[in-house]
Amino acid sequence: MAIPPLIPLIKEELAITNAQAGLLMTSLLLPYALIQVPAGYFGDKLGRKKLVVISIVGYSLASSLIIFARQYWHLIAIRALYGVFAGLYYAPATALISEIYREKKGSALGVFMVGPPIGSAIAPAIVIPIALALEWRYSFLVLSLMSLTVGLALMLIIKGEVKQVERPKFTVPKEVFSLSVMNFIVLAAFFGMLTFLPDFFVNKGRSVEEASFYFSLLSIVGIFGSIAGGGVYDRIRETSLFSVLALNAFLSFLLVKTAYPLLVLLLGLFFYSVGPIVTAYTSEHASEENLGTVMGFVNMMGFLGATAGPYFIGLLIDTAGYEIAFYLISGMYLGGLLTLLFGRTAPVFKVKNGGK
Repeated sequence: MAIPPLIPLIKEELAITNAQAGLLMTSLLLPYALIQVPAGYFGDKLGRKKLVVISIVGYSLASSLIIFARQYWHLIAIRALYGVFAGLYYAPATALISEIYREKKGSALGVFMVGPPIGSAIAPAIVIPIALALEWRYSFLVLSLMSLTVGLALMLIIKGEVKQVERPKFTVPKEVFSLSVMNFIVLAAFFGMLTFLPDFFVNKGRSVEEASFYFSLLSIVGIFGSIAGGGVYDRIRETSLFSVLALNAFLSFLLVKTAYPLLVLLLGLFFYSVGPIVTAYTSEHASEENLGTVMGFVNMMGFLGATAGPYFIGLLIDTAGYEIAFYLISGMYLGGLLTLLFGRTAPVFKVKNGGK
């Protein structure tokens, strides 16, 4: 998330268009999505902690290469390499947490997933001062050193593998496919909303500064939403997923209808609660042998949606206007809910007496 606040500086120096600037995010998200399933399987086979460390060290070193980038295609290539290494992280990390915490995995994943809203909220405060004092490339070098420190600490402090899978399987149960389609739709809506929310408020007559404040507020509230969502899942299980999708559909509709800024407080709570709930729910549809693969598959589908969503929402804004586009986002959450409801055909794996 260092790219969005730095886009004005990057565009000015490299003389690129808005579409080319958008590809700096797409070039990361697409390889990130495609590597998810192999990452889940190899995390199960080689060791989940080991793959997480490889991911963190790999994307830290890859991102630091931006200090040498002088042309637009250099940035695209480095961001793609970053996406490959970053994609190795999610599936083994969430599988590991789900295995360790079992009945409390929703709460544990809720804490784990405060990373995205915290990162989105603090990224401008880190990268902009560095970019203005030195230049924008040094922002990535500093962030790389920060994440590299975390990766090395993980490698040195936690000895060995926390959990080793004896017979990993490269399989995805058929009941996971409707869940994956739902995740595709919902993350397309989520990233579409995140990308254009500030512009939406500007279009409604708010200043750029005010619109940016509402965007930051959404992320800050999302920290609490992520933690609360995981805790709620531990209590009411799949009901929490149906409820939060319905609430996101309703609140998105209400935002378009009223353009009332304080709705972002509620949106932040429910937007960011989806992540830990979906992840915990996904783990219920896998066995110990294919947990990493299943987690990776569902996340892959979600981030393919994240890759496509901003482009198509932007295209709809260009052709039909903000209201129609944002009404579609509301409809996408409703569509995700209906997809999940109609796809419920198979039983899930339950944790019982310490085993599945």
